[in-house]
Amino acid sequence: MMKFLMQAALAVLVLVPASAALAGTVEATRTLRSGTIIYPADVRQAPGEPHRREIEDVEQAIGMQVRSSIREGRRIRLTDLRHPILIKRNQLVDIVYRRGTLVIRGEGRALRDGGRGEAIRVMNLDSRVIVTGRVGDAGQVEVSR
Repeated sequence: MMKFLMQAALAVLVLVPASAALAGTVEATRTLRSGTIIYPADVRQAPGEPHRREIEDVEQAIGMQVRSSIREGRRIRLTDLRHPILIKRNQLVDIVYRRGTLVIRGEGRALRDGGRGEAIRVMNLDSRVIVTGRVGDAGQVEVSR
């Protein structure tokens, strides 16, 4: 029984380094300018140990928008990317407040650009009150209070 436990422990020790060897990072295959939407040909998986906040999988980068220029060959960090902008600054947007079955809608003006899931400030055009909400998939802003 003891021999079996020792063999099982050795098997686990062998597997851990093997999975760590598969780790890698994502780097740019060309210089990506600010505002560029990333396509599969723009990035590649590169060997190496990922540093803090670096993207480890190419799929995380595809479809995202570049915040500031990334040079060719540079590793891509999470902070380098954002969801594509759905709402532009000064654009008229629908403000939606939901609480249970209650839904209140209003019209507002976006005070900055925003991508899906990002929090932005919006001025309600009727009351002139500034509220903060998250950009939804349809380009509307969902306010929680």
